[in-house]
Amino acid sequence: MSETPLNLYQKLAKIRAISEVAKKNKKGFNYTYTDITEILANVTAGMKKYNVSLIPSIDTGTSSIEKVIFENTKFTKSGEQYVNHVEEMLFSADMHFIWVNDDNPDEKVVIPWFATASMSDASQALGSAMTYTMRQFLTSYFQIAQADYDVDAYRSKQKEAEVSEDRAIADGIIAEFDKILKEWLADNRDKEEDLKKFIKKYVKSANYFQIKEPALAAKLLEDFKTTFNIKEKE
Repeated sequence: MSETPLNLYQKLAKIRAISEVAKKNKKGFNYTYTDITEILANVTAGMKKYNVSLIPSIDTGTSSIEKVIFENTKFTKSGEQYVNHVEEMLFSADMHFIWVNDDNPDEKVVIPWFATASMSDASQALGSAMTYTMRQFLTSYFQIAQADYDVDAYRSKQKEAEVSEDRAIADGIIAEFDKILKEWLADNRDKEEDLKKFIKKYVKSANYFQIKEPALAAKLLEDFKTTFNIKEKE
């Protein structure tokens, strides 16, 4: 039986799971940031796996290049202060990022965006704008955590939160199992040993409160009802 093909939103969700965290590995002026290659490596791996393309597109007629002049204070080697005049070229444009499902090219997700950057010449400004915009788009769209600390530490905390949620769900199921079990056992004391053997199939100590996986807890409850012919109370 063939699997149902994923739609584009489902594929993007899969890619997000692959690229959800990237380590800040580059140093700038008093800050660290994530190199675009670090982000692209994760995202493109997901795009390749799930057959998805990303097309950046500058909106026709919206791009502009203008000279900007600003001043900053500098000092000579002898300590004399002077005003430094800086000229740069500012590029800006409206744009769209277009996700395409390569298995069904008519299926697309279009995201409006904006690009801007200033550098010493126009070509550098354009290149910087597109590189920076790509990084910002991908980190924003996939909510990529640009962790200053170790990536494994981030994943550990994330896993801890997921485990905590699973335990809460499992505890609720086990509480229901415990209630039904005690009600049944009150009328079936002669079946206590059979019950212990049954529970040991799920947890060796027969202490079902040790079960912390929702799926296992649910299976225990369902099998208990079936094996011991537990009828739902009206």
